[in-house]
Amino acid sequence: DILAAAGCSVAVTSRDGEKARRSAVEIADRYGVRTFGIALDQSRFEPVRDAVAAVADWSGGQLDILVNNSGGGSWGSVARLFERDPADLDALIRTNLTGAIYCCREAGRLMAHQGSGRIISIASIAAYVGRDRSIYDRNGLAGQPVDYAAAKAGILGLTRDLAAYLAPMGITVNA
Repeated sequence: DILAAAGCSVAVTSRDGEKARRSAVEIADRYGVRTFGIALDQSRFEPVRDAVAAVADWSGGQLDILVNNSGGGSWGSVARLFERDPADLDALIRTNLTGAIYCCREAGRLMAHQGSGRIISIASIAAYVGRDRSIYDRNGLAGQPVDYAAAKAGILGLTRDLAAYLAPMGITVNA
């Protein structure tokens, strides 16, 4: 909302395209800015490439800010490492880390071409602090798997390295 409140045109993505489109309409109605909603499964490269191309078409080739706000939990299996389904572990890493890399690659390419841009990635306190899982147990909560913490720590490393890599191209990167 803060970008729209500042007058930015906003593209909204979600795994659920209808949800993205509804959110885009709500933002446009609330702030009077141009919006675009599009489905995106960022766990795979091709949809990211296609979504960034669609946003570039919609915006006239200009992309000033990317907010990596991917998130996701356990994908149905338990959060406990020894019981966790390896396929769910892979899916979480692909969405929370690999997908963010894909987005940075494709959006960063546009930003480099225009000589400026901002990439903001959302990490988590889980990247810094090991959690006492008994808190989840005592409160009947599923908890977060260790692969979530690993993905969000990866976002921090990605951010630091991309900041150095993209700075000569006029792009800042923060988390």
